[in-house]
Amino acid sequence: MFLPIILVLSLLTGTGCAAMLVMATTNPDQKVRDAYMLFDQQYRPLPAERLIREAIARYQTRNDELGLAEAYRVYGFFFRSAALEKWQKFYESQGFYETNATFSNRYEKSIEYFEKSAALFEKHGTYDKLANVYLNMGFTYEFANQKSQACSAYKKSLIASDRFMKDHPGDLLNLPEGYSTYKEYIDRCLEENGTCPHFSTLLPVSIWYVVRNYG
Repeated sequence: MFLPIILVLSLLTGTGCAAMLVMATTNPDQKVRDAYMLFDQQYRPLPAERLIREAIARYQTRNDELGLAEAYRVYGFFFRSAALEKWQKFYESQGFYETNATFSNRYEKSIEYFEKSAALFEKHGTYDKLANVYLNMGFTYEFANQKSQACSAYKKSLIASDRFMKDHPGDLLNLPEGYSTYKEYIDRCLEENGTCPHFSTLLPVSIWYVVRNYG
């Protein structure tokens, strides 16, 4: 089992200190934010996954579906993050808190959690975040070299974005440099048969959100 092995390793290698310098909190929103920072900026996926799962459990208890959708979205980012590459040997031998996750099926797990997130955001009509989830689902399919699935995800992202902009015509999108509309950005991806051009430069888009124009 994963957790007992972690306990043994903490005694031998110091991984029990993995969550040091992370402020303890019972707020699931903060847990999700802390988790993202840990795996995305600090390459510390071990405490990050624990925080995500704690947040998921809290959201489920509170029946907070939008909070749960966000936690699922971040779990999707987690499973395709570069931090896992750094810890590849560890995960190959010890596994994840998610018991059926493996290093080799991490992209499948990323898609699984993006799909869970998408279902909830769509249920609640949160189309800006739905567009973001489908965009990143496409990115994960790119990592997995599944080009046709990536194209499908990008098209769904554009549909969700169009729906959001129809409902909020005064809002603006934070777009990658060099693109004036989201459709232009998605069209470029589709023109490349599902392979995003200069893929590494597009990764920061994983955290874009709609920038509301209240003026």
